[in-house]
Amino acid sequence: MNSPDHGVGWAGVNPDEGTPALEGAVATVLRVGVLASCGVIAAGTVLTLVARSSRDAAAHSLRGLRRGVLHPAPLHFPHTISGLAHGLAHGDGPSLALLGVLLLIATPVLRVTVSVVGYVLERDRAFVVITAVVLAILLASFALA
Repeated sequence: MNSPDHGVGWAGVNPDEGTPALEGAVATVLRVGVLASCGVIAAGTVLTLVARSSRDAAAHSLRGLRRGVLHPAPLHFPHTISGLAHGLAHGDGPSLALLGVLLLIATPVLRVTVSVVGYVLERDRAFVVITAVVLAILLASFALA
């Protein structure tokens, strides 16, 4: 058995070697997920700001604010998946922004999924089990929330 003096980690893996292909795939998933979600959120925000209904709602809020009354703009914000789908089908800005938030939430889940697949391909049973448990916990938390 290799000793810690020879540069081998706790699972028999040399931390200096790593797995460049897997690390690259994980980095790409994170980078693309964050950039895509930011782009979708920005597009939804712009769409919300240029929509006539949003301008009218903002004007209503501004009139109330001038009187010293703070009323949030009465924007429709989807609360269900079907509401989100309906809003997206009709070009609703808040629905598009929410889709961006959901993409941002899904990015780490996809990262763990890519890690599980990578470890399966590398035949690293210990890390397959560990990442599969993490993925199961993530999916269970979404299902139960």
